[in-house]
Amino acid sequence: MWSLSIKNPGSEPVQIKLRPGKMVIGRNVTSDIVITDAAASRRHAEIYLDSLSELATIIDLKSSNGTYVNRQRISGLFRLQDNDVIRIGQSVMHLTKHAAEAPGQKGNTDTRLFTRELVLEAVDENPILLYEMAQKLNTVLDIDSAISQVTDLIKKAMGVDVCEVILAKDFNQINMENADDLKVKAIRESSVERSAMALCVPIISDGKPLGLIYMEKNRSDAIPFIERDMQLAVAVSHQTALTIQRMDLLDKTRKDEQVKQLLLRFVSPVEAQDILKSFMKTGNLPGLTEKKVTVMVVEIADANDLAERIGPTYFSYILNGFYQHATKAVFKRGGMVKYLGDGVIAVFMEAEDRPCPEERAVSVGLEIVDFIKNLGADDPSRACVVGVAINTGKAMVGYVGTQERAEFNVMGDLIKVSYRMQDYARPNRVFVGPKTVEPLLNKYLIKKTGSLTMQGREKPIQVYEVASVKTAPFVEKDPDVSSAFKEVAERLKAHLKDDEG
Repeated sequence: MWSLSIKNPGSEPVQIKLRPGKMVIGRNVTSDIVITDAAASRRHAEIYLDSLSELATIIDLKSSNGTYVNRQRISGLFRLQDNDVIRIGQSVMHLTKHAAEAPGQKGNTDTRLFTRELVLEAVDENPILLYEMAQKLNTVLDIDSAISQVTDLIKKAMGVDVCEVILAKDFNQINMENADDLKVKAIRESSVERSAMALCVPIISDGKPLGLIYMEKNRSDAIPFIERDMQLAVAVSHQTALTIQRMDLLDKTRKDEQVKQLLLRFVSPVEAQDILKSFMKTGNLPGLTEKKVTVMVVEIADANDLAERIGPTYFSYILNGFYQHATKAVFKRGGMVKYLGDGVIAVFMEAEDRPCPEERAVSVGLEIVDFIKNLGADDPSRACVVGVAINTGKAMVGYVGTQERAEFNVMGDLIKVSYRMQDYARPNRVFVGPKTVEPLLNKYLIKKTGSLTMQGREKPIQVYEVASVKTAPFVEKDPDVSSAFKEVAERLKAHLKDDEG
């Protein structure tokens, strides 16, 4: 049996069976095979099929634009072979000779390993289809839309009744115990599986299965899948693999941007970039691990009473200014921030090309104290106070949560001690612990303030106060931080004038 698969521009392919005798091809609606292309003549060509020998021939009927077989213009009678390609204008007809199946062999399958050579051959033979697919798929930004486009294109290009794209994450929905299932064979063997009315092609990239394309014909008059269909399906599979890879890259880019925005809440942009590089390699943010750190705890004292006394509007100015100033000061010195209800915890660790963590933490603490003191300079009745405690030791530091929501955290006895110390550091003093004080002796004036006892501890903790700077600070104040302070101060002054008015 011979069949023709006819593809006209802008329409789905049509398959017809050649009948014995003459069949006229032309633009005339009375033709046996109607070609709608404007370049076709009314009676363009004629195919003849001998019923005894099953030989097929074609002759051009003196058409204006000629008949082409395998890219060569024919003249006179031309004998056709299996897999010949006939072209009239832009209409392309693929000729196939189907071998008769022996009884009992209807369910037989044809298997081809999905190799690089098979892909290259398929791509080389189907450049127009791949170009059309690339044009449509390159504008798609989500995987569901991409799959919908692929199934529509396959149905149009191959004339199948059923087309299903199954992603690798959904393979568990396939009954892998059924060894005769084309889908199971294609997955297990990375192969193209073809039966008379079904075709299954894996979607593979760099040897990794990304999915599966399953096609089926269920019409009673449908022509079985042929070798060319298998080749066409491989070309589609290749383009689909490229699309899935692009979708994965887009998704990864979106996630990376979300993680970057998350990190910028806790660390400076430079540190955020370093952590992001690690995330891109591992897919995870650094979890909680024990590290030697210097922590700074600072809170606005009696925040609820202060808000009630000065009013919520004025208090919001103070709180926003405090958060902005503290965050910029910490980031400037390479620290990380965890926000509290009315304060912050800053974490400092050893870093190349930076002073020691203890020195950086104290510098931030003194700057925050200066900021708070200046806020109450115009009206002492509306002033607020803080306590700053700085301690060095072991703590659990890292990110906790899920991929959708994560928070920077620092935990351990070191934090409990620092909380207690900052209560005693009020008003507007900077207290440091015994393991923090030594690196500061050459930079700051230090004095003992006494011992701090805590429940559950046998020995008291010696506490020191940073009184003043001996030498010039190791880092000049960030111009951005200074300007932020001025902006907040101006807003507060304006608000005070409004209240007085």
